[in-house]
Amino acid sequence: MDNTIYIIDDDASIRESLTFLFSTLSWPVENFASIDAFATVHAPEAQLTGCLLLDMRMPGSSGLTWLENNSASHPLLPVVMMTGHGSVDACRRAFHHGVFEFFTKPLDADRLIETVHAAFAESGTRQRRWQAHLHAKQLFAQLTARETDVLQELMTGASNKEVATRLALSARTVEAHRAAILSKLGVSSLVQAIREYDKLH
Repeated sequence: MDNTIYIIDDDASIRESLTFLFSTLSWPVENFASIDAFATVHAPEAQLTGCLLLDMRMPGSSGLTWLENNSASHPLLPVVMMTGHGSVDACRRAFHHGVFEFFTKPLDADRLIETVHAAFAESGTRQRRWQAHLHAKQLFAQLTARETDVLQELMTGASNKEVATRLALSARTVEAHRAAILSKLGVSSLVQAIREYDKLH
């Protein structure tokens, strides 16, 4: 996994000091003076991993506004909010919208390094979950509409006979669909199929 630290802060001195700090640890860093500059380089579909250090208040689009409206565009990237004007309400709003950590300036370098370490680990967890989701999505895309209907009924705990009645099919047809579903999903039991289905959500 390519862990990079993305710094967005309109204060050039903050960007320079943080870039220097992380370079001493050989961590890749990209810094931007605004959210627009970041968005120009990194489209949402890029699936960035690592950590985003985001200033809360900046000219134009603020970090808090971006977090509230656009943080889902980079779901694998934990956001660490930084501010020189912290308030309880701002902190509450940030955590409500999924911020990973909240720092007030001046920044505590040791604590920041620890937080970035933790953010990298969290980003890795999100990436593995996302990859499992994509794999499951590909598996379930193989099912026909009828097989999907049968699986939905089976997951309610219904027996083959009950599914047959609900869908106006023969029990033998339900059994055939069930076998095809398990084969396509690469599993040997309905329990395993349900586990794969859960990865879609």
